[in-house]
Amino acid sequence: MTFPIIKNATFGTKLLTFMLLLIFGLVFSSVLGVLVTMINGGSITDINNLQIAQVISQIVGFLLPAVVYAMLVKEKPLNYLGFKNIPDWSLLGIVAMFTVIPFLSMVTDWNDSIVFPESMRAIEEQLRGIQEKSEEIIKMFIGQGSLFSSLVIIAALAAISEELLFRSVIQKALIKLFKNTHVAIIVTALVFSAFHGDFFGFFPRFILGMMLGYMFWMSGSIFPSMLMHFVNNATIVMLYYLNTRGFSDIDVEHFGSTDNVAIIILSLITTVAIFITCYRLNNKRHFDRSEA
Repeated sequence: MTFPIIKNATFGTKLLTFMLLLIFGLVFSSVLGVLVTMINGGSITDINNLQIAQVISQIVGFLLPAVVYAMLVKEKPLNYLGFKNIPDWSLLGIVAMFTVIPFLSMVTDWNDSIVFPESMRAIEEQLRGIQEKSEEIIKMFIGQGSLFSSLVIIAALAAISEELLFRSVIQKALIKLFKNTHVAIIVTALVFSAFHGDFFGFFPRFILGMMLGYMFWMSGSIFPSMLMHFVNNATIVMLYYLNTRGFSDIDVEHFGSTDNVAIIILSLITTVAIFITCYRLNNKRHFDRSEA
């Protein structure tokens, strides 16, 4: 078997191949999670089963479909996935993950306060239940597991697998499909947020998805968005860890929330300014190379 197998296939064929790989990965990872629980005994919420199921979900459901697809369609799969040198300026993205917190917290508070019409109250209750269940699982994961395992699985592994899937593959495919980078980044961020299945955290996660998408597009390297994703998740893990160990009682879901409008506006302006700076530094880098 010679790779890449479907290098010269049509875009439609490549897209169908990716969709089949993703569906298979998601279904197979769910089945493996159930099998592991049956073999180990206990319930899926036991900490060992929960950790194994999460690792399987990230690797089989997200990471493998992206990597296998790249191997099937590209002669240099790692290059296609964005395994390239990190531009120095792209590390400003990590700073942006902190400057955006007050603005993002405002969006989180608004998103969480959405009330459905009376006719849709049953749907709202179901969505609230999903949100609460997700928070309970995270608290259990961090509360019963070690800080190291939580950082590896929730922060590092999730950042690597999700960025390879959503930014390296889906965003690139949508750029080619829409022939408009901004539309592709927005749609990818929407899909990214929807995949998490949390309506009352949908909009702040959508904004984070856009930040990660624009950084990947500007830098051409997947590492900056992975680092930004890791920093975001690791911050959440640390806050939950401090809470579950009794060191603090921080409201993690509304961390950084403030009623000070000036701080919120400054947060947004500073974050946008960072991305504009990155964009200009990226253009300068290409200009300097062309002059060399």
